[in-house]
Amino acid sequence: MKKALSIILLCIIILSTFSLFSCGNGNDTNTENESYKVALDLTEEWNKNSSDTELVQGCLVVRKEFAEKYPETVSAFLNEYKSSIEFTNSNPNEAGAMIAETKVLPNKAIAIMAIPNCNIAYMDGNEMKESMSAFLEAMYSIAPASIGNKLPSDDFYYQKTTATGVADKINVATLNGTTGFGMAKLISDNKNNDKFAFTVESDPTKIIAGLSNGSIDIAALPTNAASNVYNKTNGKIQVAAINTLGVLYVLDKTNKINSLADLEGKTIYCPAQNPTFILKYILNANNINATIDSTTYSSPDALTEAAKVGLVDIAVLPEPKVSIVLSSGN
Repeated sequence: MKKALSIILLCIIILSTFSLFSCGNGNDTNTENESYKVALDLTEEWNKNSSDTELVQGCLVVRKEFAEKYPETVSAFLNEYKSSIEFTNSNPNEAGAMIAETKVLPNKAIAIMAIPNCNIAYMDGNEMKESMSAFLEAMYSIAPASIGNKLPSDDFYYQKTTATGVADKINVATLNGTTGFGMAKLISDNKNNDKFAFTVESDPTKIIAGLSNGSIDIAALPTNAASNVYNKTNGKIQVAAINTLGVLYVLDKTNKINSLADLEGKTIYCPAQNPTFILKYILNANNINATIDSTTYSSPDALTEAAKVGLVDIAVLPEPKVSIVLSSGN
């Protein structure tokens, strides 16, 4: 009997120890630190240091030859585009459905979740010129090659005119993701209109090639890409409107990043090119020394996949990639 009781007692002790050990492991690994939070909005951080310069990440461009030949068409398109953007901001649920329908982003729920944080905007004329030229100057100071090694001249900025000239057809392209969010309603409304030929691309080089060879008339592109095309084609395109302000956010798994200063000494994973340049500009402006890793996961898609399974502690991602990570349960 005593032997049986001893065995039972021993089992209880072993089970209790195992239970405590398991709980200890759970507290170490299964806490809120395991899930990412949005620690910083880089648009807000940019604005703190650049009150006269907006973080301008997306724009609409037009071939200069097309704009000069068909100014009436371009002006009318810009008016429709502005309405499409305003609708997207005011009606995220309906716009999310259109974004999914037009394949700008296949996931309706993610689109709806992301829209409020995408800073979709419409800006043209002198306001556009002032904001975009100031942003390009900031990027030039960090990485001249990112905008084509030269600041665009004044003719880079399209201005509406009262001149006439109507095109029979417009070939329009946009990138999928945030850059194309504002165009989804316009695409959806005109899917049966022979006057428009819309394409949604995942690769900006295809759009750049189309603008260069004349097969695309109007396109939504990242701002640095627009400046690059302008410089590489000797001014064959113009920026007609700004369509997206800052969309970059810092995701944190450590639960220790509450301010920009907390990035001191940290390793931050960031997609290459524009996101890296923007992050570097902000860190430099605040005298923060941090390591920016833009090679391990050089594309937004690669870094998103890494974050979905918790492989990085601190990551900079754009919307809608942020919403994809937050909804993944990482």
